[in-house]
Amino acid sequence: MILATAINSEYSKVDNLGITIRMILLAAINEFYHDDLKDALKRLNNGDLYSVELNEYYESEDFNNNHGRFSFKCMTTEHMMENFFEKFVKEENINTEDVRELYLIAKNYGLTDNFGNDDNKNFEIFRFYCLNRILKKKVRSGWDPNHWNVSIDRIERISEHVVGTIALATAIASEFDFSIDLEKVSSVLCIHEVGEINIGDITPFDGITPEQKQEIEHKAIIDVIGNLLNCNDMVNSIFEFDSQKTKDSKFAHYCDKLEADIQAKVYQDMGFQHSLSEQQNNVVFKSPRVQKMIEDGATTAFDIWYEWDKSIYVDSPIFTKTLRYIKDTKLC
Repeated sequence: MILATAINSEYSKVDNLGITIRMILLAAINEFYHDDLKDALKRLNNGDLYSVELNEYYESEDFNNNHGRFSFKCMTTEHMMENFFEKFVKEENINTEDVRELYLIAKNYGLTDNFGNDDNKNFEIFRFYCLNRILKKKVRSGWDPNHWNVSIDRIERISEHVVGTIALATAIASEFDFSIDLEKVSSVLCIHEVGEINIGDITPFDGITPEQKQEIEHKAIIDVIGNLLNCNDMVNSIFEFDSQKTKDSKFAHYCDKLEADIQAKVYQDMGFQHSLSEQQNNVVFKSPRVQKMIEDGATTAFDIWYEWDKSIYVDSPIFTKTLRYIKDTKLC
């Protein structure tokens, strides 16, 4: 998805990037959960449309199938890129972390040929992709030892959260009429965490005000996006997302928050959330607001997640009911 975003910025391969992002999402899910996805699509109101898009991905050789061809090309190129970083670079004992040096090595091996034929544009694509690989390594701060200290060997990565928000937006928009531009929402959700490449995942419990966080995050976003041709549109889309003043930005923001709520409940239901009596040293537990929730009857980590986030969706009955369903239902 990140690769598609960067390539389309430089070479304008498709006129609606959100469709390509959804195709890549569906193809990735299908690769590992074919039968489950097939069943899920049968249940979704927009399942027929999503099934058609998935088929278009696999029929990518059709000359008229622009989104399918571009999606397939991005997926195959991404596999090559990951093989370059995770296998070739290590096996060849290439120790440099300089993006320009890595780009020249990749270019010499023909890895960037799939991007396009402009060297400057190809470098910007490579740079953006290379930086975003950091999000595959960084864990979500909410689960780390300083916050909720989830007892699981492998904690959710930021990149996994990003994919989860897009999947959630796709599903919710299928079932309810929000009158939003889903493709626009998917495109901004794909890049909405790029600032965390530089500053990490800052939570409400880290001693930084929302205003301070937004200021440093916006600077980081501009730096990470760099000189991509669509840099202004990309930056402005994230700024709109943060403003929460439009239907699209509110919906995207709700999906961002609800995905985290769902993950918290999944960890709770799987037994990975510690009891509140074992959270004494965590910064979350020390919050006066959290202490008040415990006084008022919160008994689990997710009880606190629920009480903390329920006001976010106050003007959306659908998201409010969905959060309540998550609370009342064992998810796994």
